[in-house]
Amino acid sequence: MNIITTVVGSYPTHSFEAHTFNEKITESLGLFDSYKKSIIESVNAFVESDIDIICDGQVRGDMVKIFASKINGFKIEDNTSYIKGKITPAAHPISVKDFNLAFKTAKSLNKKFKLNASLEDIYNHEAKGVKGIITGPTTLIHSSIIENFYSNKENAIYDMAKALLVEAKELEKAGACAIQIDEPFISTGAEDINVSKMAVETISEELDIPVILHVCGDLKDVMSNLLKFNVDILDFEFSGMSQNIGTLKKEWKSNSSKQIGIGCVNTKMESVDNIEDVKQTVKDVTEIIKKDNIIIDPDCGMRMLESEISKGKLDILKEIKLEGI
Repeated sequence: MNIITTVVGSYPTHSFEAHTFNEKITESLGLFDSYKKSIIESVNAFVESDIDIICDGQVRGDMVKIFASKINGFKIEDNTSYIKGKITPAAHPISVKDFNLAFKTAKSLNKKFKLNASLEDIYNHEAKGVKGIITGPTTLIHSSIIENFYSNKENAIYDMAKALLVEAKELEKAGACAIQIDEPFISTGAEDINVSKMAVETISEELDIPVILHVCGDLKDVMSNLLKFNVDILDFEFSGMSQNIGTLKKEWKSNSSKQIGIGCVNTKMESVDNIEDVKQTVKDVTEIIKKDNIIIDPDCGMRMLESEISKGKLDILKEIKLEGI
């Protein structure tokens, strides 16, 4: 069995103040980036833990605000996003600059990091890659208050998908090895699953690189539908939501070509997982999907955890990759 590792997204972070003379000059010109060091710190942690597919750490804010603050049609007030007009693509790429910094940092630490790294080369341990991450259209709309223009969420979701496609294409052009779409709201049943499917596929069907759909939460009501989404990899929460293993077993078809990302460390738990528990989660899922190549990762992002705890969880993934299950 060939195991590779990835991260779901957010990593513990904080903004940095300008300290050096050059930083203070840059700050006086309005050009100082208080999050640049956080991206570098996140990438350092990922590379030290030998993660095969990394991201930029999503350090600039929560998963909604990062995109709602830039995409036309939104406004942010008191940490709440409002839809105030027709949703159209951001004037400039939202996350490409951070993607580029993440790649540059990773490459300086490990020469295996490559732009446009293929999943095959990553599985063969001939390359490592950086993925682009976007918050999904259903999640963005259901996390926002419609104030104007749209009479229903469905049309807003479709416009959101079109706007996010532009961002996904920019990340693909920049050299992302994959695009991950984060859709935690799908598991809640708040939206018609067919609307969410069409929105995700508006993005996935226009890209030439693998698309990962990350959905956390209890999947008993949506698993059968999710397995039909036109994406390459479905990434689910299994450690903190162990019932998803039984749901997968019930719905999985032996002839499915889908890859399953196995969330196997519990990101709700504020301590480092027991490695034997993590191994058991991976075993339980692999016995169902019977794949030679598997991806393991945390259940969800780790933004709310202490840095030491997050690093400990990543190191468990590294150990399992090296030792197997």
